[in-house]
Amino acid sequence: MNKLKLLFEAGDLTAVEIVAAPLEPVPAQRWCCQFRRRNGTRIALELNRKQQDRNQVRIFNSLDGAFSACHAVGFRFMTVSEL
Repeated sequence: MNKLKLLFEAGDLTAVEIVAAPLEPVPAQRWCCQFRRRNGTRIALELNRKQQDRNQVRIFNSLDGAFSACHAVGFRFMTVSEL
């Protein structure tokens, strides 16, 4: 999250979209955050710890949790979409 805060403060992050997490069980919707950089690439909010030497995308159980994380980065406006 610290890396995302630095990118936001530098003006490199232009938008955030909270999307339905792919490949998650359907009974309760789960969410992940995707940030758009100035050059058009997207980066996802990841966990600080690695599993099997790979970064793992942070999955939220509620929209409130996803909103709080985006707000902590610095965003005040977010887009929500169910893919």
